[in-house]
Amino acid sequence: MRVKICGLMRPKDVEVAANHGADAVGFVVGTPISRRNLKMEEAKKLIKMVPVFTSSVAVTATSDPKVLRTIVTKLRPDALQVHGCDLRVIVKIRKNNPGLAIILATPIRGQESISDAEMTVKFSDAVIAESPDQFGIGGTGRTHDWSLTARLRDRIYPHPLILAGGLTSNNVRSAIEQVRPYGVDVSSGVEKKTGAKDHRKMKEFIEMAKS
Repeated sequence: MRVKICGLMRPKDVEVAANHGADAVGFVVGTPISRRNLKMEEAKKLIKMVPVFTSSVAVTATSDPKVLRTIVTKLRPDALQVHGCDLRVIVKIRKNNPGLAIILATPIRGQESISDAEMTVKFSDAVIAESPDQFGIGGTGRTHDWSLTARLRDRIYPHPLILAGGLTSNNVRSAIEQVRPYGVDVSSGVEKKTGAKDHRKMKEFIEMAKS
């Protein structure tokens, strides 16, 4: 099971996440409405710390093509995770950056989320199922209907589905058993306060997910 720790804002948290076996670490950029948003220079410094066998993911909710280009060219992440972007913009990003993995978010709101996810499959390398806030971004600490997400997973299989939204070390095992995702993503579920990760919680989450 692949594990991504998202919303990282501190150097020590990046180090600990990688040392405990996180497969990917995420950094929110270009999204001022997020409480975990980083300035470009901050994100660049943190991404440079990511060790070679851990993937760096730039996470954004911007639909501005210029901002997206800046994120890709300045930060040079291994993957770009986008929430709510025009798919025509994504097509251009993929064409101009063939080595960049694209993860597209599907907010889980109801049955229509399945058809939304199906639309994004040919534009992405993975789909992330998220519990959205009022802005359509994640990090809410709330779970969603996993039975619906399991149906979504079956509909797009074998395209990779990443499960996010309200996951903790207490529920990640049952979430994995029900949804059978390619990977899981956690942010608030391993925090002691917004943007500051709890190192014990990160360790426990990764261990539970991978067990």
